[in-house]
Amino acid sequence: MRSVLYLVRKPPGPLANEMIDMMLVSGVFEQPARVLFLDDGVRQLAGGQDASVVDRKDTAKALSALPAYDVDELFAHAGSLVERAIDPDDIAVEAHIVEDDEVAALLRAADVVVTD
Repeated sequence: MRSVLYLVRKPPGPLANEMIDMMLVSGVFEQPARVLFLDDGVRQLAGGQDASVVDRKDTAKALSALPAYDVDELFAHAGSLVERAIDPDDIAVEAHIVEDDEVAALLRAADVVVTD
């Protein structure tokens, strides 16, 4: 089965929730899937967000459901975290922090890359 890398580059919002739904579908169909948060996408990982303020679903809560669907390889780009002043200890879900060379390796290893 082809492996999928979900490349998340957008901040929390309606598009983020649609991407999470696609990730969950991959898990349901037992498709190998990894998720890489890059650029503003790392904002989806920040803890302490109150989604009700902007009348949307809680992205962090939805992301925390991914391991139940066997989508448990989550990665966050270290440089993107630093640029947005997000401390890795404040990430709401378990994610591996990766450097530029590891990002490139994840992209090369995927059969399909789905981006927002």
